[in-house]
Amino acid sequence: MRERIAIVGAGVSGLVCAYLLHETHDVVVYEASDWIGGHTHTVDVRDAAGVHPVDTGFIVFNEPNYPEFAALLAELGVASRPTSMSFSVRCDRSGIEYNGTSLDRLFAQRRNLVRPDFLRMVRDILRFHREAREALAWPDRTVTVADFAAERGYSPAFL
Repeated sequence: MRERIAIVGAGVSGLVCAYLLHETHDVVVYEASDWIGGHTHTVDVRDAAGVHPVDTGFIVFNEPNYPEFAALLAELGVASRPTSMSFSVRCDRSGIEYNGTSLDRLFAQRRNLVRPDFLRMVRDILRFHREAREALAWPDRTVTVADFAAERGYSPAFL
């Protein structure tokens, strides 16, 4: 008789467990949500231009950082392809938009070249990258990002 196993949660971990156990066990997966995949699923975003499916959750995949996941995808025959990694920001409240892949994209809104708040924000981003690396070595893990920035006088534009 095969052992019965209950798996709670149909996120990626629960689904992988079910996949790995299903040949030798009777597996039942329980999920509270009305979809599988946990926080990784597709939502429809509606705007004036129409409906846009947006994938949420798992954003970055690469073989060096996820060797077990890469092996699972290979076993399942799931293809992957290279892509570039970038970062962009749009804030409706402030009207700021930028992309950090180049100076041209950082200053895509040319008026930002002469906006003191934007320039302070850029300065603080660079400063944060330096100081945050140092803070990773601190033994106190209770300091929030907001507290960290406030204690060090980061600009409101950065926050």
